[in-house]
Amino acid sequence: MNGSIIFFTSVYGGFGGPGGLGGQHGGSGGVGIGAHVAIHDSIVHLNKGGQSDDQKQKILGWLSPFNFFQRQNDIFETCQEGTGQWFLSSQNFKTWLSSPQKVLWCEGIQGSGKTALSSLVIDYIQNTYITSPSTGFAWLYLDYKEDQVQTKANLFANICHQLWVCKPIPVLLQNLYTKHLARKTRPTLNEIVNVLQITLLEHSRMYLVIDALDEFSDPERAGFLLKLAKIIKQFPVHLLITVRPHSVSHNYFPHIQRIEIEAHQEDITLYVEDQLQILPNVVSLIKVRPSLLQEIIQAVGKDVNGMFLLAKLRMASLAAQTNITSLLAAITELPRDLTIAYLITMDRINSQSETYKELAHRTLMWVSNAIRPLSVTELCQILAVEPGDTSLDLVKAPHIEIILAVCAGLVTIDKEVSVVRLVHFTAQDWLGSWFPNAHKKIALTCFQYLGFSDISDWRSFDGKKYPLAIYSQHCIEHTQKTGNCEIELIDQVKQFASKAYSWRKLWKTLWWSTFWGLGPWPKEQHDFQTLVLAAAGNLQSITYHLLTEEQFDTRHYKCALSLAAYRGHCEIVQLLLSLESVNSEWGLHSAIAGKRPGIVAILLNVGVDLSIIDGCYGSALQRAARGSEPIVKLLLDAGADVNIVGGSYGTALYVAACSGSERIVKMLLDAGADPNNLNVGVMYNTALFAAVESDSEYVVKMLLDAGADANIVSEPYGTALHVAVCNISEHIVKMLLDAGADANTVIDYLGTALHVAASSDKSTEPIMKMLLSARADPNIVGGMYDTALIAAVEMDSEPRVKMLIDAGADVNIVEDCHYGTALHTAAKNSSEPIVKMLLEAGANTNIVGGMYGTALQAAANDSSEAIVKMLLDSGADPNIIGAMYVTALLAAVERNCEPIVKTLLDAGADPNIVEDSHYGSALQTAAKNSSEPIVKMLLDAGAHTNIVGGYFKTALHAAAYKSSEPIVNILLDAGAYTNIVGGVYDTALLAAVERDSEPIVKILLDARADVNIVGGRYGTALQAAIACIRNEPSSESIVKLLLDAGADPNVKGSIYKSALQSATAQGLQTIERMLLEAGAIPTDYD
Repeated sequence: MNGSIIFFTSVYGGFGGPGGLGGQHGGSGGVGIGAHVAIHDSIVHLNKGGQSDDQKQKILGWLSPFNFFQRQNDIFETCQEGTGQWFLSSQNFKTWLSSPQKVLWCEGIQGSGKTALSSLVIDYIQNTYITSPSTGFAWLYLDYKEDQVQTKANLFANICHQLWVCKPIPVLLQNLYTKHLARKTRPTLNEIVNVLQITLLEHSRMYLVIDALDEFSDPERAGFLLKLAKIIKQFPVHLLITVRPHSVSHNYFPHIQRIEIEAHQEDITLYVEDQLQILPNVVSLIKVRPSLLQEIIQAVGKDVNGMFLLAKLRMASLAAQTNITSLLAAITELPRDLTIAYLITMDRINSQSETYKELAHRTLMWVSNAIRPLSVTELCQILAVEPGDTSLDLVKAPHIEIILAVCAGLVTIDKEVSVVRLVHFTAQDWLGSWFPNAHKKIALTCFQYLGFSDISDWRSFDGKKYPLAIYSQHCIEHTQKTGNCEIELIDQVKQFASKAYSWRKLWKTLWWSTFWGLGPWPKEQHDFQTLVLAAAGNLQSITYHLLTEEQFDTRHYKCALSLAAYRGHCEIVQLLLSLESVNSEWGLHSAIAGKRPGIVAILLNVGVDLSIIDGCYGSALQRAARGSEPIVKLLLDAGADVNIVGGSYGTALYVAACSGSERIVKMLLDAGADPNNLNVGVMYNTALFAAVESDSEYVVKMLLDAGADANIVSEPYGTALHVAVCNISEHIVKMLLDAGADANTVIDYLGTALHVAASSDKSTEPIMKMLLSARADPNIVGGMYDTALIAAVEMDSEPRVKMLIDAGADVNIVEDCHYGTALHTAAKNSSEPIVKMLLEAGANTNIVGGMYGTALQAAANDSSEAIVKMLLDSGADPNIIGAMYVTALLAAVERNCEPIVKTLLDAGADPNIVEDSHYGSALQTAAKNSSEPIVKMLLDAGAHTNIVGGYFKTALHAAAYKSSEPIVNILLDAGAYTNIVGGVYDTALLAAVERDSEPIVKILLDARADVNIVGGRYGTALQAAIACIRNEPSSESIVKLLLDAGADPNVKGSIYKSALQSATAQGLQTIERMLLEAGAIPTDYD
């Protein structure tokens, strides 16, 4: 994978939906435009945690509508223990297990047990080979009934789901979820495949089992296999596929091993022996006549022709026998093939009572003709609905066990997900001829159910109580499948049309439906006419009847044509175009949005105008350029203007470049598209920008060859070269430089391309080398960091710093807002090797600039002792004043770093320099931080105790505020004045009193602090002690200390006029008495 490039291309996404109720499934999203993410390293580091379990489950649930874990459990439970050992011990299987990038192609006829064998393989690999988190494992159970949600994107998404289910979700997937959740879209195929590729980078190998590939319909299957084949070439994937013979081509994979799956006799014997122990009628008869055991085993296993299903159906036919005579007769009449087995089973069903027979027929009709698998609850409600009902009567619903019994083994249940299925997909084809009017009956039931009075108000709809209302969204699809009977349902369609607007609101919001979710549906209820519904559903007979018998408003014709064109209903489109009142232009953009070249051709034949701009989508050609190559060709052949500008996405060439569509770009260029057209209002203003951002090398080359200007600037993104460097696209950077891209173009925020490369958190050294070889100037000032060198230093990249210095980068350029010089930045980041490199390259240690003033101050702030020594040894002046802390010494003191304080003092740092706004002197800062060792160091170095400045004014004020007795004593012993006035508390005594620190008050009074100085918020120390009372005992003690020291109780204060007034106002009677005894005089203001 060295040098591989994995990228998300810009894609188009529509609206996705959550999973359905019970066993239902949500659908895939549509297509729409979205941002892309480029990842350029062969090793991608993913975030390993941070999300909650709830968030993780939300993301995984959103990612895929399938639960193949439960499907595996359900299937494995039905497998007969001991079967399949012939396959697990085969040499082909053993070779496949140890050989990555090999495909084991397992072919078996219908009913041969392929799915059961897949389940055994999955269980075997899980329990034997998945011993490390680096070994990935996933499996897919494909089902023709899941056609609507069984898409390429959903299947690849489920593989990702399985690989991440036991691990923290990567940031990449979290971001994808956040993006699409905000836009109400589904992840696109390219996004999902890229997530899978990045996921596989974390795995040393991966096993993937795909069952019943033939039940995945084309063209989805072909696209899925093409993508899968590419993945297998890149990664160590072991792929096992089961499939019917000659149903799917294996030419997608160059290295395959083939193995034939058939029901082995020993497996059938094990199965029959097990069943004979649990079938009550047969067990009773064998007790009477033991020889029946071997007769049954031989008869059931005889001539099964490799079909396990035939053995199962044979056993089902014996299970109902009640006496030895009938059992012997049944043994002699066992069916020899599946068709006969199905016929015999249906004879058994038809021989039941009329009630049971009708129940079985209705069940089989629904299960075999439903658009998607039905849940148990849905099926039971269906069978409770009878003709003429106007409300749902659940008392009529049969129990599921009865339903299974009357269907004689043709219907089974996935128990955990509660989904009803036919015993085998071959039963689907066989039952088709039994119920010729199935779709009409199903449609009638759906329409009837949606008209029930119980559920007429969709806004208060309860999906758990009425799940069939969710399935009934397929009513129009079933109507379309009725063939010649379609017109017979026109009244039901008309009646439903009046409610369709409301039901669509529910269906497209709660459960994904490709029919109701996608397309240009009307936005207003009064536009939901029968004609619109019929056109959308391809109801040709009803549409013809409506057009010949009724008149509609212009907007209804327009909406009908748009929906029919979007869905590719050629006959409906032609019917509508035959009317003079219908304008062909109404359907053009819808046909393009739905990727319907056949409809586009019809519209072109009637002379549609190609220059019309459709809002944000622009012209027809612009819309088609998103990825519909056949339509682009049709439009160009019809004379579409390739350079027309309009809409929100620029020219057609710009749109094609965004999506990285090489063939469409070539077609447009060959048709005369101008690669230098400026696109106003789009993210990047030229097609070249779009191609570079999409990381599409071939498109970039085509555009450059066609004369695209590589130096056009698109603010704020810069030039195409800036974008390529930002995306770490080495090949594209080289192409642009070879095409004359200017490496020295400066963009305000970004600087030059060299700045961008130097500041990247990815590996950009090869790109930097290319840029420097292309004469990129390392000393151009611009961008966030001013110089490329400062950017490289900030990123702590020694190779980049060395490369730039070797290329002549000036190490002393100053960025004055934040970083200073490169040396400042390296010192701030504690990067010793880079500091050494810069010093050796002539960096000036005493330049002032940036946030920290000097490099020495930056190093001191970061507590980097080694760098401080390195800088001092290189001549750094410790007393240069500037920036945040004024001096390096103040920074070291503020960081409470004793070794650096000592180093700086030893180097001659002046301890008496004052920073007047906040810190004051170094001594004041040390006192504020209660750092006794540093206070002593500073005093020993000659720090003056009475220097005034900063927040507290003196060191003694700060120590008193912090209630630090040792430091207060040290400062007093060093000659600190107790009565200096200033700072936030004015005197040290006032600070101690307000902090309620009795020991400090006593120390200061003993040092002759003046008790009657007026200042601060309260006035005298006595007034402050009373005003800031916290608890009676301590406050009384401080008041007493102050009075004993001569505090005058009659001095006027600020908040309260006197100490006595303050005590009275607070109800402090004890203190009132003390003040009166000390001579306090009650006055008018008391």
